[in-house]
Amino acid sequence: MELSPLTLTIVIATVAVTIVAFRNERLYERLMLSVDAVLAKGQWWRMLTSGLVHADMMHLAANMFSLFFFGTWLEHIMHSWRFGMLYGLGVLIASFTSVVMYRNAVDYRAVGASGGVCAVIGGATALYPDMSMIMFPLPIPIPAWIFGALFVVYSIVGSREQWDNVGHAAHLGGTIAGMGLVAAFYPAIALEHWYYLLAIIGAGAVAYVVKGERMKG
Repeated sequence: MELSPLTLTIVIATVAVTIVAFRNERLYERLMLSVDAVLAKGQWWRMLTSGLVHADMMHLAANMFSLFFFGTWLEHIMHSWRFGMLYGLGVLIASFTSVVMYRNAVDYRAVGASGGVCAVIGGATALYPDMSMIMFPLPIPIPAWIFGALFVVYSIVGSREQWDNVGHAAHLGGTIAGMGLVAAFYPAIALEHWYYLLAIIGAGAVAYVVKGERMKG
């Protein structure tokens, strides 16, 4: 099997920077996403560098395993330059989504490559909506488009409820970015799979409206 040079480079660089940042508190703080630093101080680089640091080793391992698993074959399909755009813009758009959603929470901070990872998985779903995925903790394979719809709904509800420390807004932004970029790269495939993509977006729209109405009530 051929190596996937960009995927391996991203994984190695992310692991290296995260480990170094664990030992350098000042560097860690400088790289993480901070709404106050981005909006009030103009430190826009954080929207990208936040993807290079993680909360702990388990967080790092989960993201890098997922990236390696999907990236090593998706990079061959898309070619490295498209894959690089998919991942990089996924991180950027995921961070932008978090900044917009939590713009009034000046103390909001986030770390992790999950936005880029979600973009990769979202892109894979747009290309192969019928492939099987497993949603933890249920060991039952389901079609990727159903997984995508459930994940988008979960991310919307989670970002509105803010019930844990998971970056749901970033996950949502990254997933939608990945699907959109693949649709832009391969419009013929997007047209062929339009009903799958519409089902995912439609599920998210319904969740957003329903959750919004419940919050008003």
